[in-house]
Amino acid sequence: MVLEDRIRAGEGLDSVSDTEVMRYWLGEEVDETDGDLDPDAIGTEPALRQELLDRNDIAERVFGAEVADWYRVDLSAEELRNLRVVVGPPDEDWRALADDNRVESIARRIYEADDVGRLDEATPKDVTEVVEFADDLADERSVGRLVVVKEGDDPAYVADGNHRAVALVLHLLRGGEFENQEAYLGVRE
Repeated sequence: MVLEDRIRAGEGLDSVSDTEVMRYWLGEEVDETDGDLDPDAIGTEPALRQELLDRNDIAERVFGAEVADWYRVDLSAEELRNLRVVVGPPDEDWRALADDNRVESIARRIYEADDVGRLDEATPKDVTEVVEFADDLADERSVGRLVVVKEGDDPAYVADGNHRAVALVLHLLRGGEFENQEAYLGVRE
């Protein structure tokens, strides 16, 4: 089953608040940049939203004026492979590595690369980080939740966690095991 079919059927979608998603995402951003801020200590939704928007440009699109319904889901391997990378101009950032904007396309390109170091130097994203994530998955390291968004008729995309999503699929291409991947899913019709 692809994610869009599951959304239409309403299967395996556990409703959560946008505040829960923002707290989680801000926590991921803080871990990478400024460990002094505690997202759980931010008392109001507007303050939480502003902290996240100040740290991540794509959050403006995700939590902008249009409201989304948010769910916690466990993605299957097929759903993960078919996710699109974060939205943006063609041939920029992650899309510069993808044949069709899918997470699997990027993972396959890394998997099939003769020289990952050279690919890393030639691309706008840290391919070496993706490979290191995939290597760590062999040792059972969790990658945390992804933040995924489905807008209208467009395919679902990874708003936060692209490095991790590509690493998971790279791990699968290498023959690694996979059960499910937790994600927050925002659905905006």
